[in-house]
Amino acid sequence: MASNSTNAIEWALRVCQSMAFAIHGVLGVTEPFTGCLQHAFKDKHGAMPKWFWPVAGILLWTVAVLNFSKNDAVVLGAQAYICAFHMGALFYHRRIGHPLVAGVPPTIFSFMAFGVVGLRTGSYGLALIGWGVCTCIAHALSLILVTPPPHLDESGSNSQEPNLLHDGGPDGTSS
Repeated sequence: MASNSTNAIEWALRVCQSMAFAIHGVLGVTEPFTGCLQHAFKDKHGAMPKWFWPVAGILLWTVAVLNFSKNDAVVLGAQAYICAFHMGALFYHRRIGHPLVAGVPPTIFSFMAFGVVGLRTGSYGLALIGWGVCTCIAHALSLILVTPPPHLDESGSNSQEPNLLHDGGPDGTSS
């Protein structure tokens, strides 16, 4: 373990994570009844399986609690889940056609997990390797779980909406 000041920083990062997960867990568990996440993400075609959001909500609640375990392995496992889940959010947004910037806010939690692992283990190299592995897992799962909307072509661009740079104005006329 690192010094007391580093432990305080690591603790504060885990508190921030767990507070956010407690709140977001409510959104996930109630999604089948409210549709708030699908609506907020403008996901009109249901890119995620119906069971995903409630399961994710329960797992977020679980991680929020496990994040304060006295067992280092449990905390590091929670950080791996946090990293993979939130890098997965980046890939989810990309697969449904959102701009890259839409996936940036959830990745903040992945960087927090990187910090917790680095501080807790004393090795930022190990934390970087873990972040890379979790990112690869998240990408693979996004290819399995996320169904892109039908209007996206293989490049991820929207094939039905006019391209304002090439098609002229919104009505398709050139100026």
